[in-house]
Amino acid sequence: MRKYLITIAMILTSAMLFSQTTQQEFLHPSKVRKNYKLKEFKTILFSDDEVFKTDPSHMNKEYIESSGYRIQLISTQELNEAIAIKAQADSLYSMPVYVDFEPPNYKVRIGNYVTNEEALVMQTAMQNQGFKFAWVVPSKIVIIK
Repeated sequence: MRKYLITIAMILTSAMLFSQTTQQEFLHPSKVRKNYKLKEFKTILFSDDEVFKTDPSHMNKEYIESSGYRIQLISTQELNEAIAIKAQADSLYSMPVYVDFEPPNYKVRIGNYVTNEEALVMQTAMQNQGFKFAWVVPSKIVIIK
């Protein structure tokens, strides 16, 4: 029995001594086969201020930021697709449409709903108008005082 333990100990010791690559060397970026390029992302600002300033009736009102819900129409890595969906939603609805960038995705979201029930009613309406994959997401919302 003692022979077996000594043999196993020698095998493990020799394996550690003769291993050729340490973990840090293995994970070093120069050892990765595929060269990754960092994408340059443009900053998109479709802030709440910009959305509400376009409507003169909202110019002199106060806003409260709160937890609530929005309807997400799409999540895409393509900026042009996100802008096209935003334009389509702007033409169909009279509520604010936002483009949020959460790397690597652009998320087009619409509305400011205090309750999940309100958002679910609008989600169904939006799905019936062609946004088949619209879904409700928790979000910070802006409420006009």
